[in-house]
Amino acid sequence: MSNLELTLRVDAPPARPDGSTDLLGTESQHVRERIYATLRLKPRSVSWVTLPLGTPKAERAIEFLVEERRAGRAVVGSAQLREILDEAENAKSEWSILNTRQVDGSFSLWDDYPQCRAGTLPGVGALNHTFVSDRFVSVYEQAGLEGLDFLRCRNSGRKSGPPWFVALPKHFLGKGLDQPWFDRKRWVAHVAHDSRKRTTSIDTGQCTFHQFWLRKDQAERDPLLVKLLALCPPTAEFGTALFGLQFQMAPRYFAGSQPDSDFAYVPWGEDGPNRVGKVLRFRLLAVRRRARQALADAGLFKDRDFARVRSIALVEPGVELLDGRAEGPGPMYTEAELTALRALENRAIGS
Repeated sequence: MSNLELTLRVDAPPARPDGSTDLLGTESQHVRERIYATLRLKPRSVSWVTLPLGTPKAERAIEFLVEERRAGRAVVGSAQLREILDEAENAKSEWSILNTRQVDGSFSLWDDYPQCRAGTLPGVGALNHTFVSDRFVSVYEQAGLEGLDFLRCRNSGRKSGPPWFVALPKHFLGKGLDQPWFDRKRWVAHVAHDSRKRTTSIDTGQCTFHQFWLRKDQAERDPLLVKLLALCPPTAEFGTALFGLQFQMAPRYFAGSQPDSDFAYVPWGEDGPNRVGKVLRFRLLAVRRRARQALADAGLFKDRDFARVRSIALVEPGVELLDGRAEGPGPMYTEAELTALRALENRAIGS
């Protein structure tokens, strides 16, 4: 089981054909004040409220908002349905994706050799998805973990400090599975020829998507979807993800493709050129239960830093199994690239 949260923003009508509204207008502000006060909802950031689905308060709020929309007094301009795995699901989850803080300007993979600004970084285990501290490396070695190589970063700053490394997983977790509500064929037809319309490669599973990509059969018969689409009706065209209903579901991976390793990688975004002769590949760290526990026991991470992955043994009807259909994305560096980087590392990269 899992918990579902619906975060939404009420706007003044009318909605445009693509679902967009005048979200910053004075009229929208007045409508929000009236509705949030009536429902006794406490907004965050002025415009947004969150409803834990399945509660009487949420049911009343949704019914009220649907009535307001049908009466032409208000619309839900934007909403996000977020899935949160419960304690039982978290406990049995074998794999997680490590979420780290982003530190602007402190790391670079764009140059010929990865760099960091030592002496200015917080004392944490990992930053910017790929970079890990010397403490991380020590825990990895002391716990006898497997599945990573480390490449020491060049210090691009003026201060000295403990070294940082690029963590390089050797194994691939998998391409991921679509959420069963997602219509892959319609999505691919729309985004395949324009990479600006997507944030991932075509052949990776989608668990975060706009309502425009819902499977029609699911939208018509799933009780929850029927309720949500009464709140945010489908539009005839896709305008922008800023409006309408977004789904943010737990990541899913096929159990049959997962490696026997403590770490693996999954792609982050889509691989692309940096300049002539160099392709950038961004990766996220997937962490198995044993490694997750060792890193947490050492105080490097909190439980909230790991996004649990659902391992799916039997793929649902209508969900395409992407693993095995074609070769998956490679690691961050090819063998030849890593050999060249090791040669630079061996020349005593500055610390």
